[in-house]
Amino acid sequence: MLCPRCGRFIDSAAVNYCPNCGYELGSYSVPILVQRNFSEWVPAPVPQKQVPRGSRRNKALALCLVFAIISGAVICIFQASDDDQPYGKVEIQTATDDTYFELSGDFLVEMNILSVNLADNGRIAFTLSDSVSSKYDYYVWTLFDRDHVSSTSAYAYSEYRGNTVSKAEPVLYLLSQAIGEYDISVKCYVESNGQRTYAATYSGTVGYIGTITKEYTWIYQNTEYTAQTAFGYDYYRYYKNLNTNGRSVTNYGDTVSFVIYDDPVIGSLAESLSSAYGNADRNGQAFAQYIVSFVQICFGYPPFSSYMGADKYQYGLSEYFAYPVETIFFGMGDCEDTSILLSALFKALGFDTAVVIIPGHAVSAVSLEQYSPGNYSTSSYEVLSQNIGGETYYACETTVNRSLGIGLVSLAGYEGSPYSDYIGTEKYGFYVV
Repeated sequence: MLCPRCGRFIDSAAVNYCPNCGYELGSYSVPILVQRNFSEWVPAPVPQKQVPRGSRRNKALALCLVFAIISGAVICIFQASDDDQPYGKVEIQTATDDTYFELSGDFLVEMNILSVNLADNGRIAFTLSDSVSSKYDYYVWTLFDRDHVSSTSAYAYSEYRGNTVSKAEPVLYLLSQAIGEYDISVKCYVESNGQRTYAATYSGTVGYIGTITKEYTWIYQNTEYTAQTAFGYDYYRYYKNLNTNGRSVTNYGDTVSFVIYDDPVIGSLAESLSSAYGNADRNGQAFAQYIVSFVQICFGYPPFSSYMGADKYQYGLSEYFAYPVETIFFGMGDCEDTSILLSALFKALGFDTAVVIIPGHAVSAVSLEQYSPGNYSTSSYEVLSQNIGGETYYACETTVNRSLGIGLVSLAGYEGSPYSDYIGTEKYGFYVV
């Protein structure tokens, strides 16, 4: 659930007080709706569970009706104990009606060393206090964006170490008011007789927490569609910090555990996609193809090369299975990430779905009672499907940047053999969500 005062995610329903701000939670249970001071209804993340097939669509629509933007506005400054925060003591400071700063290290107000505020021209200013800056003459500032982990090179990976700015002014400007977390450090120097001597370093972390809105526009079958979803940065950060030691899957059946579909962010996006589709039927292949095309066109593949894989570029790890909210946050993902996202959308919209693991690749899948492959090149593609429990699931490729029909995968397959040759062998096949 989310604390109704500070918006902090609390992963246990058995606590009586928020560990971040001390707010009395009462006997809440999960799921729960809490009303914030600025009159937004905020649904807490709910545990994933299986439901009878006939009730899935109603459940998804009910979730969408109660969904509203998850954000993190606060109305006061408060402190948390060192044990409750991964980076030590944290102070919360209001920025605007619906954004706030999380401060730690030398940014703590009681330290009177560094401060942060929203500056003019859409910037964020990190400033040394007058009492500190009066001792020094020159500064070397470094800003590290915690959501920017790698280089932008597609040829070799190098960890992103932050941007460094040297200046005589005791303030560093972030040239946007981008929601996110930033590590800031400043080396201070004294100048005398033309010589510059290092004197001290101050550092801390600032989180600028608020609402992230994702808007999409794409062309499908000569028609332009738009959709959107919105969520608080703290909500993305919850998934970012979830299961950090288990993002490399060796048992491929565990892939489905990442398909978090019973989720207000996915529910919001699913409802937006459904609304944009118009009044046409939403039960069959045509609607499913529309959802597939949305993921194919609107989500990119991270840069990669023979020297650096896509996960290394995006997350700094050789293998990383992302939750759907993470893929939405970045707007990109490799084959398993976008397949997990598509399967989550399918599930939220009432379709039975699966994630398909094949050699060197992953795709999503959707169960359809009636299916037609349409016109396709039999020399380039094959129809990949599997019958499970009386339902036929059809593969959905997500790593193309155009609309590709449900069921179709590259005939080239793996090492000269079609992917269909591997279904049902060893660990490869359709894993039902």
